[in-house]
Amino acid sequence: MSEKEVAQLLKSVTNLKHKTILYLIYSAGLRVGEVARLRYSDLDIERQTLIVRQGKGQKDRRTLLSSLAWEIVQNYIAAYRPNRWLSPGQSSDRHLTERSVQKVFEEARQRAGIVKKKLVFMP
Repeated sequence: MSEKEVAQLLKSVTNLKHKTILYLIYSAGLRVGEVARLRYSDLDIERQTLIVRQGKGQKDRRTLLSSLAWEIVQNYIAAYRPNRWLSPGQSSDRHLTERSVQKVFEEARQRAGIVKKKLVFMP
């Protein structure tokens, strides 16, 4: 996606939880499964980073967030007060499913009017 399309996509989302998910994916270069399984404890508030546990190759890594993404994450935390999972699923004791994250992206893409055959949302 072009920068313009990414901006359109991010602007098209009004739900704070969904916006936070998309900003985390874009800003930190997270995969769908990684953002779905983020724990609140994976955020390092002092360093404005997050720890991605068991990512590709079953490795942990630390990644930076842009200042705008960090601001959105902070707004989300203030509004939703997550406990265990940063983005809980329908039940607060379970994380969001990968399919739910895919739906969030697909709905945002449609609202933004972005039409492409195969779309990859990467920084």
